[in-house]
Amino acid sequence: MANSDAARELAAGGLVRLPVGDRGWDRSAHPPLPRWVEHTVPRRVRARRPGPRAWVGALAFAAHTVLSKADLALLEPLNVFLRDRPDAQHVPLAERFYELYGDEKFLSRPDTHRLVAAGLLSMSEHLRAFPSPAPLAMFELGPAPWLLIVENSAAFTCLRRILGAWPAPEEVGWLAYGGGDHLVASITTCTESFTERRHPVADLLLYTDLDVDGLECAQLAAARAQQAGLPQLAPAAGLYRALLHQRPRPWPPAAAEKIRDAVSWLPAPLAHQAEQLLLDGHVLRQEALPLDRHGRP
Repeated sequence: MANSDAARELAAGGLVRLPVGDRGWDRSAHPPLPRWVEHTVPRRVRARRPGPRAWVGALAFAAHTVLSKADLALLEPLNVFLRDRPDAQHVPLAERFYELYGDEKFLSRPDTHRLVAAGLLSMSEHLRAFPSPAPLAMFELGPAPWLLIVENSAAFTCLRRILGAWPAPEEVGWLAYGGGDHLVASITTCTESFTERRHPVADLLLYTDLDVDGLECAQLAAARAQQAGLPQLAPAAGLYRALLHQRPRPWPPAAAEKIRDAVSWLPAPLAHQAEQLLLDGHVLRQEALPLDRHGRP
């Protein structure tokens, strides 16, 4: 193929631009050759994922909000759902996720999604759903209006036996097993037990390990309890006080600021002792505090 033919073929395909007019061509050759060839760069068309033609009123914010692909994956099926079933019955969140997205765990932590955190999207109003965390393991041991939540199974087992045989049963209330981080989600479920048994509480107490993880979990659970309208979640001060007299276990210390934030959940005297314990590179697990049948160390 002649050079001139190749140039014209590239020009026909839009890949190059050839000169216009006689000055741009060398006519000493046959056939004439272009004196220059300009390489053309095709104009890029920005890919844009088409959204729905119209958002329902409840999702009107989507029309003027910058949305990611993940946001659209959440909102588009929801838009159809709200259009077709605006009065749908409230169901557990996992069931709604499965219905709309084919995945019961579509969002691992819905309450932290940016649209939810910004107040634009509501699990209750938009998804017509409610969370269904695993229930808190609770035992009604007596009529007193308090609930003690214990983090470790050994301490829970001992206290259940002690309180179950308490000589003054009217002094005993609820006992629950928190199970570490599981407590943060499950603490809200205790309100149903209080209602079902017609046995509300005025005092909500928590006993965890004296380490950063345990105290941080306590703070998260306290915040969740407050959101659910429960009584303030307070430290079980007597148990912590007894635990601080036991033999600690060596443990790599966390950063000083992290430790100070963690122990701030404890009342002042205990917070200072716990802070020094953790700064010195020690922790105290609940198993360090043996309990006799009278519930005393």
